[in-house]
Amino acid sequence: MQLCQRVYNLIDDIRAEDRTYLLVAHNGIARMVHSYFYNMTNEEYAAFGIRNCEVKAYAW
Repeated sequence: MQLCQRVYNLIDDIRAEDRTYLLVAHNGIARMVHSYFYNMTNEEYAAFGIRNCEVKAYAW
């Protein structure tokens, strides 16, 4: 939970600026970033994954 809170805090800080960012992360962090933007059940969270070198785009 503490790690997830740190990731959410980072996204909150990024969101406060009017810029575009590229975040590079492994699957665990990518899962947390995805959960910031989408309301996920525990099952959806556990099943979420990204492929090697996959690019995801998120916007507010």
